[in-house]
Amino acid sequence: MSGTKIDHRGNRMDVFLELQKRLVPEIIEMTEKRYSILRAIEFNQPVGRRALAGILGKSERWVRGELDILKNQNLICIQALGMVITDEGREVLDKLRDYISELKGLKDIEKIVKEMLGIKEFIAVPGDTENELQVVSEMAKAAFECIRGTIEDNDVIAVSGGYSVLSVAENSSKVDAQNITIVPARGGIKADMERQANIVAAKLAKNIGGNYYLLHLPDNINEEMLRRMSDDPDIAKVLDYIAETSILIYGLSSIESISKKRNFTEEQINRLKELNVRAEAVGCYFDVNGNIVYKSGSIGIKPEHLDSIKTVMSVGGGIRKAEAIILTSKGRKNRVVVTDEAAAREIYKILKGGN
Repeated sequence: MSGTKIDHRGNRMDVFLELQKRLVPEIIEMTEKRYSILRAIEFNQPVGRRALAGILGKSERWVRGELDILKNQNLICIQALGMVITDEGREVLDKLRDYISELKGLKDIEKIVKEMLGIKEFIAVPGDTENELQVVSEMAKAAFECIRGTIEDNDVIAVSGGYSVLSVAENSSKVDAQNITIVPARGGIKADMERQANIVAAKLAKNIGGNYYLLHLPDNINEEMLRRMSDDPDIAKVLDYIAETSILIYGLSSIESISKKRNFTEEQINRLKELNVRAEAVGCYFDVNGNIVYKSGSIGIKPEHLDSIKTVMSVGGGIRKAEAIILTSKGRKNRVVVTDEAAAREIYKILKGGN
């Protein structure tokens, strides 16, 4: 798959990569190998050689020679507790990300899938979150760098819970925009405390230098209870901020994980099956045609507001998330998708009619 770059510098990079592939085909495998080792060390440091081999699913012999090369290049440092990445190594790793994407043809896939989905932006990082935990961190970094460029003074950012969005919060940093407010996108759900939207909102606000307001309400209270609680000035204030959301960052679920995550009753699961639900995001359930056919809970972002928010970003990877990404984003101009290589290739395959 080849793509045409807009600027001359990009064209030269395309030509250079093609020449490399033809003249030194082994460079692709070698570069990806050392990139994966560096990335695994950064994510798991300090880490021993045997543990690293296990993380990569390779033999110690496979990594031994490469570690010597990386050490001699001052990209890693071997300490008593294990290997750590050096500042030089971190700088090389950051610069390698785009290069690896070019080598793997991901930039072309990003452009094609973005157009096929009809969305604002599509970003895919190398790797597979289902097999490499460090790829979640890579997605999070890419997500924040993308969202950083869209944050303006007085924006309200709403976040869902979940590991992927928590990782975005953990990988965020100070922004220039002023008077930013962070709120949870929904009320509390039955999840680990660490991954609840309230916790994610607080962490993101701390790291970017924003304000935050928490919503200490169960997600599934009835309308009458909500009306009573809305009389409380503190609760009303948070609900008003949620209604003014300009940026939404959320994780999504495939049909396979919905019932497990939400602890649904058998009656609820059967109802979702009747509605042909295939994906979920911020309490909205999407059918096979991408229509919202069911909403759980009464607190937080409303389905009718999703398409009017300035930027709506999903963060999630792995082949099992491919269908959910398509159903929750296709044809919605304000959507930004941040995913991994495995999901991106599966999405491309599905949209091309290969599944």
